[in-house]
Amino acid sequence: MDKIWSQIYGYWCGIQHYRWYGILGAWVIAIVGWAYVIHMPNKYESTARVYVDTESLLRPLLSGLAVQPNVEQRLSIMTQTLLSQPNLDKVIQQTDMDLSIKTPKEKEILLKELKQAIKLQVSKDNLYQISYEASESQLARRVVQSILNIFVEKTLGSSQSDSTNARQFIEQQIKVYEELLNSSEKELMDFKREHVGLMPSEKGDYYQRLQGELEKLEDAHTKFNIAKSRREAIKRQLGGEAPVIGFGSSYEAGSIKDPIGSITGAGDMRIQLLQEQLNEALLKYTDKHPDVTALKETIAMLRRKKDESPSKNSANNKMNDASGGEAEKYQPEINLSPLAGNFYYQQMQVSLAEADAEIATQKARIDALDKSVSHLRELVDTIPKVEVELAVLTRDYGVYKKNYEQLLARRESAKIGGNVDESPENVKFRIVDPPTEPVIPSSPKRPLLITAVLFVAIGAGAAFAFLLSQLKLVFYTRENLEDTTGVPVLGIVSVAISGGDLRKKRADIIYFFSALGVLVAGYGLLIANYLFNIQLFSMVKKLVS
Repeated sequence: MDKIWSQIYGYWCGIQHYRWYGILGAWVIAIVGWAYVIHMPNKYESTARVYVDTESLLRPLLSGLAVQPNVEQRLSIMTQTLLSQPNLDKVIQQTDMDLSIKTPKEKEILLKELKQAIKLQVSKDNLYQISYEASESQLARRVVQSILNIFVEKTLGSSQSDSTNARQFIEQQIKVYEELLNSSEKELMDFKREHVGLMPSEKGDYYQRLQGELEKLEDAHTKFNIAKSRREAIKRQLGGEAPVIGFGSSYEAGSIKDPIGSITGAGDMRIQLLQEQLNEALLKYTDKHPDVTALKETIAMLRRKKDESPSKNSANNKMNDASGGEAEKYQPEINLSPLAGNFYYQQMQVSLAEADAEIATQKARIDALDKSVSHLRELVDTIPKVEVELAVLTRDYGVYKKNYEQLLARRESAKIGGNVDESPENVKFRIVDPPTEPVIPSSPKRPLLITAVLFVAIGAGAAFAFLLSQLKLVFYTRENLEDTTGVPVLGIVSVAISGGDLRKKRADIIYFFSALGVLVAGYGLLIANYLFNIQLFSMVKKLVS
């Protein structure tokens, strides 16, 4: 540790020995450096701050009703593209900077410098700061004002332009889909017209319809067999029943009722019942439905039977008229009552008529269903193809219709959204600090540079003195001498300074610190000139003039 301190002391002594060279070098460097700093061109910075209010009251009111513009994203994109070449070209034209441009190369250099000099800072609370430095204060203010105008106009203008482009695109798509929809409707209508009777109904596709007809046919066969069995059972019961003759007070000729009349009345009841069933079926099905066809054929058959029965009754009446005289001769002594039909016998006759009608109905239904099944089986290759083509046409029509309706809804939303974009309530720009024309230069930072020059000058002077001490080797300590020569030093003899030499040494020190003080005083004057704006150089110029 002592050796290190001894070495440092030796270096210090060497610098002290050449201190005048050091102070001279410091003076030269300080004067040159300060002169350079003083003559550096002034730059003036103009700054503007603007607050962008994107929290519009219209947003919650129009939520889900209109297309909401993404103002934050638009501002972000505008911030990134603000310093694009087209915008900078506008700035150059608006600030008359293009008047000094003579060649495309100069314009390219100016655009590059302008892009580097313009600064745009964005804070989290949507506060934008635009700043620019120029050699002229008026130019700096004009550039900032131009950038601010472009920022506001582009942000609002891009919104309106986007809305207009979106609406134009939607209108074009609506026309396209309207044509597609009309064409699809016409094609679907023509297809249905060409394939009448082959279209799938509410009952399903071809195979479902065929399966349904087969099930109906099986059901008709079952009911037909049941009706036949019922008729046979009724016939067997009728075989064991006979009309009953009762006794009364008088006898009236011709009062015996013919059971055929009872059957005819039952037929009328059956026709009326079937007619009601037909009316109900027509409310559900078409005229070509098998059930409707079967009911019609059954009613027609019963009516034919009804028309045939009067002719038989008239023949029987004629026979009775022919034998009427003889019948009067055989008036019995006993008062026989009229031959009244047994009520159970009549009911069985009605049931038999109903069973016959049911058999005829089911037979007609079976015939109609057989025709329907045969017809469907003949179309086994045609109907599925028609159904597939119809499904394709219907699917295309559904897609076109859905997209067309969505486009109509989007058009209305876009109209409302465009009105929102054009509304001043959508986004607001509030100028917090308008661009001003600066008076005090913003750069260079002369106080800082002058201070740096002072320290650099003092450091360079000390380094120069140290360099001289190393070039002209002088031993100031015993350890330094021993280390350099390698010879042991037995002792040190101090120099005896006389009074005159001591005074010279003291004067030399005073002069040295005076020179250093003048250097520091010059630094102080320069700092005061720029910090307190005392206009030192203007005063010197006036004194000189």
